[in-house]
Amino acid sequence: MAAEKDQIVCHVCGFKNDAKAERCVSCGAKLEELAGAYTAEEELRKKAQPDRFSIVWAGIALVVHLVLQAIALALLPLLVDAYEPQGFSALMISLVVWLVGGVLIGWVSPGKTFLEPAAGAFIAVVPTVWYIVYTTPSAPEHLGGGFSLTMPAYVIGGLLGGMVSLFGAYLGEKIQDVTRGRPADRKRR
Repeated sequence: MAAEKDQIVCHVCGFKNDAKAERCVSCGAKLEELAGAYTAEEELRKKAQPDRFSIVWAGIALVVHLVLQAIALALLPLLVDAYEPQGFSALMISLVVWLVGGVLIGWVSPGKTFLEPAAGAFIAVVPTVWYIVYTTPSAPEHLGGGFSLTMPAYVIGGLLGGMVSLFGAYLGEKIQDVTRGRPADRKRR
């Protein structure tokens, strides 16, 4: 039993080597004992990896997306007379809103949260589309008159919003890496 304790098992081929060996006798791979503790850099890198989907951050993303969309759909028309929440310009503004929401969540959340902002965006699409369809009148005649999107267009726009939010979360994580100076990123510079 004591003899087995003084051996290192090769992680490549499984050969049992002497505890003092630097390389595996069988395959030549470098032998290292598995340490029970992480270095500070490894611990930080481990914390930055997601363990599981966080419903809390998906909920926060939902609230952020709803607030930003409320500003774009309710406040912007009050400030800009020519703004129509159902036109192409409104779609572009909504895509910017989804992107900004994803960036914000990706930046402020701990660790890697890519799916949570997209999940929040996909859920936020439902009340956003409901608001546009049932409370927004179609464009006045001088703006092209009577323009209204079809339901498939709203569905595609919502899917596009979720994808843009996912990309925004990725950008937010990159901003987080730069502003918080994660060790893995310092090595690359």
